[in-house]
Amino acid sequence: MDRTRLILIVDFFMLLACIVLIWQGRASVEPTSQIVVVPHQAAEGDSLVVAELPEEPYEPRNVSSKVLVPAIPDTLPFLNFDPDMLAAMYEQANYLRRKDVPAHGASGITKREMLKTVEMLQRVNLLDPSVLVSTFDFYKVKTDLHSDRVRITGYYTPVIKASREKTEEYPVAMLKKPESGIPSPAAIFGGALDESGLDLAWLPSVKALKNAQLQGNCLVQFPDGHRQHFGFGGSVKGTGGAYVFFTPVNEQVLGAGTFPVTAGYSVAVDLRYIPLGATILAELPDMDPAGNLQGYTYRILFAQDRGGGILTTKRLDLYSGIGQKGLQEARKINGFGRLWVMLPKE
Repeated sequence: MDRTRLILIVDFFMLLACIVLIWQGRASVEPTSQIVVVPHQAAEGDSLVVAELPEEPYEPRNVSSKVLVPAIPDTLPFLNFDPDMLAAMYEQANYLRRKDVPAHGASGITKREMLKTVEMLQRVNLLDPSVLVSTFDFYKVKTDLHSDRVRITGYYTPVIKASREKTEEYPVAMLKKPESGIPSPAAIFGGALDESGLDLAWLPSVKALKNAQLQGNCLVQFPDGHRQHFGFGGSVKGTGGAYVFFTPVNEQVLGAGTFPVTAGYSVAVDLRYIPLGATILAELPDMDPAGNLQGYTYRILFAQDRGGGILTTKRLDLYSGIGQKGLQEARKINGFGRLWVMLPKE
């Protein structure tokens, strides 16, 4: 073999080796970002529109360690979306888009994070455990109860026949809160404010009033068929226990954020610790008719209301509906579970 031919062969193999090294180097480079595609099962003819949040400067998350602690739930089941859950998410997103909602809520949770959480949930109709963990950060709600358990109860909207004026049939006043000079609960129940012009409606009995006060809301039906929803309007404590005042809201049943609540998904919280608009994964106790714990079910809930009896993080009230059906559902809910606030993966 002559010298020129030998040089050409060596050059060819050297060029081939370089090409192989370059190709291997490119193949081993990690991508700088990952896109997680979440499956969406759309109905025929539906189109999915994902709202894009405006770009804003990044703010490091700074939630209160006294209320929330980072912790992935030890149980993460598959969670199906149903029409009621979608309705609750829709109302929550609309509320969080309002300009009158504060940018920062309780425990360091921001409006932007809460809205992003709901918008991320709206993109899918089935969440499996891997999607939950890869998409959201979880913060367990701390309480001083065993294993950070929270007492979970149900509440509903009683429908009460009432009059706009005091009559023999309707002698008990439902009152709005005075601006000053509030008597003791015992004096109010005794009629101290009956002639003060603070009456919103007149009810048939003290029992009916106390039930409305216990639930923190009621739907009043007047003789002409008109219905008026009254929500929690403040309270006073003292001799005689506690007295709950009311405030007119709407013909619909509305939560504290003045938007509709949804049975089975809207919850009342203490707004000093969990803000309106927060999304919560709840461990709900499954009780038998005798009150024995059978196990737990898991559900995503939405903080959309407040109540006078919901104090600190030790209590959560799940809204159960209107009238007799709502009462029956509320009676099924009374036990202890755990809660995790969900926020977008930071």
